[in-house]
Amino acid sequence: MRLDPVADRGRWTQGSIGTTVQGRQIVRWDSRSRGATRHVTVVSGMHGNERITYPLAEAFLHTARPADMNVTIIPSLNPDGWAANTRRNARGVDLNRNFPWLWSSSKDSSGPGPGSELETQAAMNLLQTERPDLVIWIHQPLDYVAPVADCPIQYAELWANAAGIQVRPAVSHLGGGESWSARTAGLRSMLVEVTSWSTAQSLVDDHVRGFTALLPHVSVHRSK
Repeated sequence: MRLDPVADRGRWTQGSIGTTVQGRQIVRWDSRSRGATRHVTVVSGMHGNERITYPLAEAFLHTARPADMNVTIIPSLNPDGWAANTRRNARGVDLNRNFPWLWSSSKDSSGPGPGSELETQAAMNLLQTERPDLVIWIHQPLDYVAPVADCPIQYAELWANAAGIQVRPAVSHLGGGESWSARTAGLRSMLVEVTSWSTAQSLVDDHVRGFTALLPHVSVHRSK
């Protein structure tokens, strides 16, 4: 899958949240519904070897969205890793161990310090500035949906029931993006782990159903 500019697909616009060490743009897609009162952000492609994540993010462009909801999609937070088909970024850092929530230097791929990487900084700046009502982090291959911290379990159940996978509570990762966004930034956050390493269209379809089932039920996060 190429990281080419995306044409307008049902009023979606394209921008950037920053650049990588190798100079690639970290693309964002926005639905920008007029008069929207709710906002959901999807962060995908953190690990470049999780090859279903970009196609799945792209498939989300074609789903039905509530009229009062803005959706922001980061199809590949790690475009350097995507280009190289590697888990880590171009500096050899696992971005999902680099966020400043219980960051640990004992992890050999966690980076020289918490939030040291340009990609991590771009994601943090986006989420802290825009403060969406829900952040959805997409990974593979562990086969579950997890509500993190105070995210309503019903959100995970809606997605899991539609996609046909399990709900796993109480997930946290040292330096993890979903753990930072939930426990440090105070944003409702959900982790989706697509089943297996497959890139089969049937798996994309499963999680498009999950995404579509969830969106109408996302409420404004009053405490944000």
